[in-house]
Formats: sequence, C-alpha cells, structure tokens
Amino acid sequence: MATADPSPPDGRPPSRAEYERAPRSSLTRGAPFKADVVAVELEGRSLVVKDFAPRAWWRRVIGRLEIDRECRAYRYLGPVPWLPRFVGRLDAEALAVERIEGVELARSPERGARREHFLTQIRAALEHLAERGFLHLDARNNKNLLVRQDGTVVLIDLAGSFWIPPRRPGHRTLKRLAALYHEATLIKWEALLRPEGDPRVGRPKPPRYVNGLIDLYRGWRRLRSQRSNVQRSNV
Repeated sequence: MATADPSPPDGRPPSRAEYERAPRSSLTRGAPFKADVVAVELEGRSLVVKDFAPRAWWRRVIGRLEIDRECRAYRYLGPVPWLPRFVGRLDAEALAVERIEGVELARSPERGARREHFLTQIRAALEHLAERGFLHLDARNNKNLLVRQDGTVVLIDLAGSFWIPPRRPGHRTLKRLAALYHEATLIKWEALLRPEGDPRVGRPKPPRYVNGLIDLYRGWRRLRSQRSNVQRSNV
C-alpha cells in the first residue's frame, strides 16, 4: 500500500488547481509516451513538475503507475544531497521536486577543470545507491546529471529505477548488479569529463547499446581487479 507523501520542510505539495494557476514554463514537452516537464513558481518556491495529464487517456493510466513508482523511489532513498528534494504528488498523474539551479554536468564549463571533484561525487552517489539495492538506469543519460551553482552534482529522473530493500529476497543480487551497472556508468562519465573532451565525439557512432556493453565489460574487469587487490592485501 502506498504511504502518504511527506510534507516538505517549506510547505505541502501544490494541488492541481494551484499548479495550473501558477506561473509556468515548459522545460520538456513530452513525446506521446512521456510526461511534460514544467517549471513552476509557487509561494516563493521554484519547482519542477512531471505531468502526464496532457497525454491520451491510455497513456495517463500507465503514467499513474510511473508517477507512483517514482514517488516511492524518492521515499525509499530519503533526503540526500545528490537528489532533488522531493516535494510530493500533485495528484495521480503528476509529482513535484525542487528545481535545481544549475546546468547539465555534461555542458558545465568547469567539467574538465573540476573533473575529479565531480567524479568523486558521482562515485559516492552511485555506491550509496548500490548499497541500498537501488539501480538507477538513467544516470548514463547526459541530461540526468546536473551540477548546482555550488558544485554539487545532482541525479534526476528516478522513473527508470529498480530497488529491493535490505533483508528482502534478491537484495544482495541486485546490489551486485547495481554495482556493476553503476561502475559502467562511472566509466562513461570519466570519458565525458576529460579536459580534452569526450574521445567518442566525432567518431562513427556504433550501433545502439554497443558503448554501454563495452562499458559494462570494463566495469566488470575493474570490479574484478579491485576484489583481487583486496584479497591479496588480506593474505
């Protein structure tokens, strides 16, 4: 059974009526299968609303399931510095989070100069997710990592996520899968944040998922090497 949305520190989530009356601007107009993403100013708060209401009726049905799942993902992880603060659910078809004042990490003018600073944060965030048995499948997307004005990296869009709580069947297995996938994600960001630029840019684009599979293999080798080093140090 879904639990009630927690009230945010600076007030409750807006209602649908309040949202529709407030000043708004479109950030992303969803394709026929996706939600609209809208920036809204409400009672001194800058929020981002993910809304399936404009979609066709059958897509709204599926959208309700997606909104419910993403709300549960935010509740499961709780407040952490590398996620936007979860504000709450407007209704069955929309949720609100704080608006991140910053830019996409992939487009940040400091991405090369502060590469290690950003990578340290990404690794810490992904390791925390894996330890919780939480798999973030969209952290490879350039648009889903933002950097605040103070240099804090923030992961957004938890819709494509899976998690199994501790002491539940499958938790350990998902932890290992998450650790592998997140390591591959980190390898992708290591390349993207090179001072000289992403070495993949300008090369012929391989078939879809090829780069991801290559990164998974590299991640598996890296994790295997790390385990071997730990075992040798314990001998």
